Amino acid sequence: MTDLIPRSDAELLEDIRKGDPGTLARLQAGYWNRLLRFADGIVQGRADPQDVVQEAFIRLWTHRERWDARGSLRSLLYTLTRNAALDELRSWRRAEKAADAVTAPAAPPAPSDAAVAAELRRAAASAVAGLPPLRREVFRLAREEGLTYGEIAEVLGLSPQTVANHMSLALADLRRALAPYLPERGPPP
Repeated sequence: MTDLIPRSDAELLEDIRKGDPGTLARLQAGYWNRLLRFADGIVQGRADPQDVVQEAFIRLWTHRERWDARGSLRSLLYTLTRNAALDELRSWRRAEKAADAVTAPAAPPAPSDAAVAAELRRAAASAVAGLPPLRREVFRLAREEGLTYGEIAEVLGLSPQTVANHMSLALADLRRALAPYLPERGPPP
């Protein structure tokens, strides 16, 4: 009979914290399709969105003791799904890089090229780390995770234009920080 009475997020989270598998099943039934669409928008065919959503629910259950019953259940489920999707994308990219390394062996670089490349990588990593947190997250999701501005906007709860603005500012900051490493640009023709 209690299923007919709407339950608050706090009550549902408390039931999850206590280990009630019936509540978990009800949450899966109620949120599965929405989370599936959300995950699919992030992974875009590079991973199975059903695996992503299943992983989100596994994380909800596995770490149930740490969830704050005062928080938003919906927000928690979307955050878990987002994180699981990003983990899948990172895994997919690692597999792609490994496959590329196996199929396309490169000639060994000259020692001076390797030293310059290593210095540039360190400078770029430092420049990215020095970006303001939101700008850094937008840059990371776009460049490292390959997400579109629309996807980033959805994940971070921003408008696509705000994402574009942050990306533009991040690129300008990085150009300034890496100016000593970049070739001189003359005036446009």
